[in-house]
Amino acid sequence: MSSISSQRVFCLQALFLFFLFSQACSSKYTLESSDYRGYEGEINQHTRLIQASRERIFQILTSEDSFREICPKGTIVTFETPPPYRAGTLVRTKIAHIFELEWNTRVEEVSPPSKIRLHFLEGFFAGGTEIWEIESLGKKTQVTHTIIFKPIGILRSLAWALKVRTKHDKMIEAVLANLQRVSERHPTE
Repeated sequence: MSSISSQRVFCLQALFLFFLFSQACSSKYTLESSDYRGYEGEINQHTRLIQASRERIFQILTSEDSFREICPKGTIVTFETPPPYRAGTLVRTKIAHIFELEWNTRVEEVSPPSKIRLHFLEGFFAGGTEIWEIESLGKKTQVTHTIIFKPIGILRSLAWALKVRTKHDKMIEAVLANLQRVSERHPTE
């Protein structure tokens, strides 16, 4: 079989797999909510109840040193704009695990201590939105992390469906677990 024929067969197989995954998985991973009206793409959301104040959690999410402490190993986050954390702050993220991903986001909205909204400027999630919502529920605080994005092109759609979504889900759960650990730690430690 010639290399051109092999490439065509591979492309057809990839398209077929993409079609199967997009049809089988679309309802499982798409969240419908009027809260996100006006955004386009898949809504991927993770929530955690934490026994700490909204103010403490907000401070951790908006402080470069504290945010680095909650990032999983191999994830490097830098705030490219001098403090304070505010609308316009540029955030660079680099993930170096099995494969590398890099992107820049810009803070679009900061509503202390309840909401942070960022816009993905480039990279895999380009054009998407990231939202942190922090809500008091009695003595606990509910932290919700949401990304809304639409993969551009068949290769990104396929990568998202087959690998990146799962990796993203694991990493966000690790961030939330670390946020819980750090924010529930006694302040004098």
